[in-house]
Amino acid sequence: MFMHSKDGNHFLGYRKSSFGKVQMVYDCAGTCREIYDLETPDVPVALLNSAIKKAIQSRYILPTLIATLSSQNISLAKIGVI
Repeated sequence: MFMHSKDGNHFLGYRKSSFGKVQMVYDCAGTCREIYDLETPDVPVALLNSAIKKAIQSRYILPTLIATLSSQNISLAKIGVI
């Protein structure tokens, strides 16, 4: 699942890496992309979808995403900035 902000400048979604890990991807207006690995195994898709929806509607997208997942004991590890 992925979503764009109302103004279209922000993208937030998740994907499976070639190694089978779930990754969260954030892109800001095509100028900065951050990728995070979910370190917690077997996270329900519904929980990820809910976190993405909440975060993309927020003014502070990444902090909201991280706080939402952390409140559910889900860990993220930043693996890259492009």
